[in-house]
Amino acid sequence: MVKKNNLNLFQTNVALVITAMFVGLIVSIIAQLFSMTAKWVFKNFQSGKHLDLFELSLFNYDINFLPLISCLLAGILVCVLIYFFQIDRWHGPADTIYAAHQKAGTLDIKKGFLSTLAAFFSISGGASVGIYGPLVHFGGTLGAFLRRRTFMPDIPHDIIIGAGVAAAISAGFSSPIAGIIFAHEVVLRHFSMRALSAISLASVTASFLAQEINLVTPNLRFDEVNFIISDSIPGLIFSGICSAMVAYLFMKSLLLSTKISNSSRIDFKYRPLIPALICGGFGIFIPGAIGLGSETIINVITENNTIIFLLLILVSKIFLSSLCIGFGLFGGVFSPALLIGACTGALLYNVPFLGIDANLSPIFAVSAMAAVSSSVIGGPITAIVLIFELTGSYNYAIASILPVALSNLITYLTFGSSFFDAQLKLRKIPMGHGREHILLSQTSIEKYIDKKYLFLNKDISIENALKKFSQNNVTEAYFHDSKKIFIGKLKLVKIIGKKNDKAIKYIEKKYIKLDPSKNIFECIKILSNFVGESIPVIDKNNKFAGIISENDVLKAYDQISHEIRNIEKS
Repeated sequence: MVKKNNLNLFQTNVALVITAMFVGLIVSIIAQLFSMTAKWVFKNFQSGKHLDLFELSLFNYDINFLPLISCLLAGILVCVLIYFFQIDRWHGPADTIYAAHQKAGTLDIKKGFLSTLAAFFSISGGASVGIYGPLVHFGGTLGAFLRRRTFMPDIPHDIIIGAGVAAAISAGFSSPIAGIIFAHEVVLRHFSMRALSAISLASVTASFLAQEINLVTPNLRFDEVNFIISDSIPGLIFSGICSAMVAYLFMKSLLLSTKISNSSRIDFKYRPLIPALICGGFGIFIPGAIGLGSETIINVITENNTIIFLLLILVSKIFLSSLCIGFGLFGGVFSPALLIGACTGALLYNVPFLGIDANLSPIFAVSAMAAVSSSVIGGPITAIVLIFELTGSYNYAIASILPVALSNLITYLTFGSSFFDAQLKLRKIPMGHGREHILLSQTSIEKYIDKKYLFLNKDISIENALKKFSQNNVTEAYFHDSKKIFIGKLKLVKIIGKKNDKAIKYIEKKYIKLDPSKNIFECIKILSNFVGESIPVIDKNNKFAGIISENDVLKAYDQISHEIRNIEKS
């Protein structure tokens, strides 16, 4: 028996490794093609040198309307997707995180792939959204899809989803270590050797193929600077505080935009046209505020820009990204957070009392970029490692540690763990309570209903009822008719000392009951304010299903805790 179990475990692990590597290959190819094509379409559409038809000269100033046209085209295409496929909302990293913490790891494959396509349209058209959030969800969705099709259905769903996520980050940034850490830190939220092996293979495979194909290579290689951290601590502390404030503002703006969108009377399938129109308008006059912002980030870090320019990009990016995400012009939040953070750090150069050396301006821009983006996604370690891999500089990574730590601490205390967790919270999924809470919320009480209870005939006398209580060694009994329609609950204490009467006259007038559809977490909350032996389980038709006791709930809790321990040990 032991040998058979070991063989099954070996086969599962082999299947897991093979599937993870395959996920890494597929995600890497798709991520590279996605990124390259979207950037190429955007760049060529915006330049449009041969399209003089879309240029207008006003007051000796040439106005190019191509940003408006491209954004509107993107908005229309996204609306078409919503209309034909009946999409009620787009799916992103928050859904991936939630799926990894569920029992079955279910991800909506159709909506996942359609969300990636919607993001492609949005990014190609110049929407102020990111590329990595959609790729992360695509990676997780592909992992879940392949798991359903694999010859070994016992492959852990959370690990294979994590493998897809790691591959997406690895391929997108050419950062395999950051991909591994992101999958553990942001998605799985625990470390295990089994998960580490599969996720590492997926991430390294994706990175290797990305480097071989070399379609997209993020370029954040700057000149090395002489940096003494002890001389810059005041500036780095101030950078962390400012980054936290900006990250908080950005996340609140994202949530506010979503709230306004959901409360509006505009049909969801028409909403993307609003951010498309406004983004396009901004793109005419402030082209650096739309699109992914990759070139703008380089410009902000390497050039000595004016305060007005930096503030304009900062405010515009927060506004436009929030508008796009809230109103359905789908994309990620990580790329906008990088640009917002870079602007925040570059602005610090102009703060007189900090006395920042001009040569250190890139250091502060990059560290603030890491601080803001890490607070938004809830991945401080990921951000630090990502900076190291992107810049290839130990100094830049070291300089990022203090601002990242401070920013994440402040935003955690004021906002919460991340924007993704906030999205789930709006859907009444409190990720902050951990995997245990999710599993308890997903476990129905039905399988724990106790069918063994003391049943009393409605005509039974008090004397005979007392005998029944004594014989069964219980303190509570239940009345129902032949069709199990609930009549009432009787406590022993109510009939002690009573004589020459029917026991049914003393049933409880007010009692706590449970619906069979309730979950264990809801049951625990009810039991916390309950004093007694058991609670009747009654459906909407008043049909009696059985009872739930504290012992039944403790049994369920113990089983779920055991499941979690096995997951986190494996």
